Amino acid sequence: MEIISPLLQLDFREYCVGHLVLRQINDVFSMAGIKQGQLHPDRSRFISGQRRTLVEEYYSTVNWHMEADAEKFLKVIGYAVAQAYSDDERKILKDLCEREGFILDGIQVYRKSSKPSVKKVSVPSTSLAEFKQRLIELSNLEPHQKGFAFEKFLNDLFDIHGLAPRGSFRLIGEQIDGSFEINSDVYLLEAKWQTKQTSQDDLLVFRGKVESKSAWTRGLFVSDSGFTEDGLKAFSKGKATNIIGMTGQDLFFILSGEISLQDAISSKVRRAAETGEFYISVYDLIHP
Repeated sequence: MEIISPLLQLDFREYCVGHLVLRQINDVFSMAGIKQGQLHPDRSRFISGQRRTLVEEYYSTVNWHMEADAEKFLKVIGYAVAQAYSDDERKILKDLCEREGFILDGIQVYRKSSKPSVKKVSVPSTSLAEFKQRLIELSNLEPHQKGFAFEKFLNDLFDIHGLAPRGSFRLIGEQIDGSFEINSDVYLLEAKWQTKQTSQDDLLVFRGKVESKSAWTRGLFVSDSGFTEDGLKAFSKGKATNIIGMTGQDLFFILSGEISLQDAISSKVRRAAETGEFYISVYDLIHP
């Protein structure tokens, strides 16, 4: 018996035909570790259209009876959710998963009996208090010192939470403030400590940096002073986003022990996957 039902295979193929372009189809399958194959001539006679053919070429390399391949296919669906531009598209994929007994949680898809456990690092309240004091003291530094000090603060914060941070690094033509990993997903980091709120232009530049990397690289933009109204509108509902935002106020809630850093990021990612919203405050997450 096939682990992924033929009906789900068919319905997802048709979703790809109706909602994804060829590049996106290649992305969702290749990033899940599924290779493109070749259709048998007898099979290809019954398949029409470039997108339908492309999906079937990827399907041809999948052993639907193997757990490992089934897990890869569930990742494909999750990546398709991340590409969705509207609530309607996300609902289609969610309904397909629920019909088959799978759970769609953000962009994670799993069987009800096998929800993956996430390893969390417990940070003592005394350490959180020390980080909170460090954050307060940043405001006393000279303007030219604040940016680097803020990056160092975030790197140390991610480190104590076990998120394998990497400090700032330079690639050809661009500067990356850092990166970290959570739930096996890699995030690029942009950190801004400035009096004015972060504008749409800064967000667009950062999104460009993220999009120029792997198709499934994500980004976290931490702006101590928050984001302008225009910036939030530019990344509002109906538009797919691969970056999320965090503010100084969010950090204070985290360092006060209201919510863990991992849960804050995961909840923001889930909201972005479900609604396309780039930013939701930690306050609204814990006081819905």
